[in-house]
Amino acid sequence: MNLLLDDKANLIDAINEVDKIINSKERFPLPGYQSLLHMIYNPVKNMFYKQVAITAYKSGLMLNVREEPKKELPVETTVILIPWGGCITEWEGSLDYDEFLKAKSKTTVRITFIAH
Repeated sequence: MNLLLDDKANLIDAINEVDKIINSKERFPLPGYQSLLHMIYNPVKNMFYKQVAITAYKSGLMLNVREEPKKELPVETTVILIPWGGCITEWEGSLDYDEFLKAKSKTTVRITFIAH
């Protein structure tokens, strides 16, 4: 899936846009979660859960999005996201959805999605 995001967009912004696409078609398909972001990210701690495998790169150079999820993504960044990565030794439960929304509303930047 290709997304066209505003300048200075970060990975959290990109995942929010994916959630908008998913939710425009149906409810989030996995029980216990309301969105992909709810499933993989803790906005209180500004971190992805341990079971999430995530890689981002541009022109072969790796970007540290796991440690800096709100860092601006360069144009033409490729992101590979696996909500339940292989070889998981530790599992973190997601936040209660109301707590997630409360924390997310304090930290998320609103961006405009432009489809082409």
